[in-house]
Amino acid sequence: MLSQSDTAVAGTLGAGDTALLLASLEQAPVAMAVVEGPEHRYRYVNAAFRALPTAPRPQPGGRLADGFPGLADGLEEVRRSGRQTRVSDLVLAGADGRTRVWDVDCAPLAGSGGAHSVLITMHDVSAKAEALKETEGLLREVNHRVKNSLQLVSSLLTLQALSAKDAELRRQFQEACGRIGTIAQVHQRLYQSQTYSEVAFGAYLRDLCRELGGSAAAAGRTIAVQADDVDLPADTVIPLALVVNELVSNAVKYAYAEGEGGEVAVGFHVQPDGRKSLTVADHGRGLPEGYDVARADTLGMKVVRAFTGQLKGKFRAEPNVPGTRFVVDLPA
Repeated sequence: MLSQSDTAVAGTLGAGDTALLLASLEQAPVAMAVVEGPEHRYRYVNAAFRALPTAPRPQPGGRLADGFPGLADGLEEVRRSGRQTRVSDLVLAGADGRTRVWDVDCAPLAGSGGAHSVLITMHDVSAKAEALKETEGLLREVNHRVKNSLQLVSSLLTLQALSAKDAELRRQFQEACGRIGTIAQVHQRLYQSQTYSEVAFGAYLRDLCRELGGSAAAAGRTIAVQADDVDLPADTVIPLALVVNELVSNAVKYAYAEGEGGEVAVGFHVQPDGRKSLTVADHGRGLPEGYDVARADTLGMKVVRAFTGQLKGKFRAEPNVPGTRFVVDLPA
């Protein structure tokens, strides 16, 4: 039997309609229960709640923690604060081995200074969870196919480059292949990721620079990376990766004199306020006199400016004494 305070859930039903209310709750398709006290013992459970695949079966007087240990902390917070809360994606396994996913709403039934009882309602969201799982699988497959398609395009450009007699044309084809390969790497990361929409950028940046380090080593250069581990959305990672590709490639080719060894230092750091900074620095011969990165008309600098603008960031160059440091500042 519900207490007088618990009948608040009855809305406009009068005190004489308690039997009707209990009969309605008993037959409701939504699993409902009322728990009370610090041990969260059941005061009431309807038929749908008793049918939940838990051991032991919920019964009046039993403890909620015996069947739902993961809900205890949330319920205690509801009792203390008097505020409703939701626990999402609770997984229960039935005797047949089939798992179902539930959202759990916990609502106080009385008292602004701490709830005496808590109403629990369980909503079966298994169909939604299955649909989400299917969508994630499709996204995973899309990223895999995009990566394969980009690799095919890169291979075709490589063949075209090999057939070109002009050395400058071959170089341009090779640079285009590098840009396409950078994008393909991002989609490979998304394919391997569990989120399908975000990339662990620190790890990705280290891998990207490791690949760029192959051509750098042939020129006597090394690439060092210091990067914070942070997850970034794919639509941020792709333009940022292309910026890194351009700046590192330029530093490898032009920062040091031919035959001179040197290091290219790449950094990516997140400030406490959420702002991010990407740096590519060298200790080479520095930029030519009067060189302005805001007006440089080379394709590489145009790519860097375009994608920095897409990210609503700011791009600048500064002395590194000796050498040059390129900085991309990104907003929070």
